[in-house]
Amino acid sequence: MRELAVEVLAALMRAGLPPFNIEVAADENTSGVTLAQVPGRNTAVRAGWQQDPAAEGRMPAERWQEQQAAMHQALRRILSVQKFWIEDGPLGEAPIVLGTTRPPTAS
Repeated sequence: MRELAVEVLAALMRAGLPPFNIEVAADENTSGVTLAQVPGRNTAVRAGWQQDPAAEGRMPAERWQEQQAAMHQALRRILSVQKFWIEDGPLGEAPIVLGTTRPPTAS
């Protein structure tokens, strides 16, 4: 999983998306990509977007949620374009990345 996480983070950074840094977020406004292990699955990683934590309190909840969903859609698209295998799921949720290439389907 570590290798996949590194590849995902590198791909997102090439697209201009910074990693989220919790230490910086405590002192400044910051947003960025988060990666998390998918419980019970040691070969998958969830790529999420963390908006500036303070922004959640400065805007209506609906707008914050819509922005979050839009960023997750963008992450899904960016990773798909870079040939990552993304698990099917709701577009507004943080995508689950399964690997760098989709296995061939049986015909």
